[in-house]
Amino acid sequence: MEKRKWTDHVRSLYLRYDRMMEKQGFYVVLAVCVVIIAVSAILTFCQRREAQIPVVVEDAAAAGGSQQAQTLEEAMTENRITVQPTTLPTEPPLVFTQPVSGVTIRLFSADEPQYFAASNTWQVHTGIDLQTDYGAPVAAAAPGKVTFAGEYGAMGLCVEIAHGNGYGTVYAGLAEAGFVRAGDPVQAGQTIGLAGTGLLCESNDGAHLHFEVRRDGRPVDPLLAFLGLDGM
Repeated sequence: MEKRKWTDHVRSLYLRYDRMMEKQGFYVVLAVCVVIIAVSAILTFCQRREAQIPVVVEDAAAAGGSQQAQTLEEAMTENRITVQPTTLPTEPPLVFTQPVSGVTIRLFSADEPQYFAASNTWQVHTGIDLQTDYGAPVAAAAPGKVTFAGEYGAMGLCVEIAHGNGYGTVYAGLAEAGFVRAGDPVQAGQTIGLAGTGLLCESNDGAHLHFEVRRDGRPVDPLLAFLGLDGM
């Protein structure tokens, strides 16, 4: 009898639970899900916080274990980056222009000798010869200062100009060199003489200008200087 009463009681409870689930089952399940989500979020937050704590404690111990806290000035000194100042050019690069209008009739050759019929000799040619009319104006190929103007042995009448940065130009075989004197400043394109046939070894080549470009006293090919390819 006792056992039957117990069984009836359990059955009654089950029926009540079944009726409740039919009416409010959705809300019960929803409440359980909300609780589960909340508990999961709390556990995740706690785990992340615990994972961060050792790092903070370790850093604090490292900073204060053997020395005092780093000051702002010390931090700036240790992390200072040295920046090299940008150097801007103080003047534009040197550009050479052709001193006379005319064609090149003899090229530069500082290593291999060339034949000169007027003197029946083989010589190196440290400049170029630009064919032009006799008496044609000869212009400075770049701005600079005249270092010589006058007769110069086998070169005839010539003008020499220093342009800075080790560069200089020579204008030889002139018919007239009295336009400038040593020490005069000149601008690119300024007339410094007149073309002639003054070079002894080139006297049978007709009127032309013997033009040289020198860098630190060493002759360089003027055609490369015109193009900016002489290593400037």
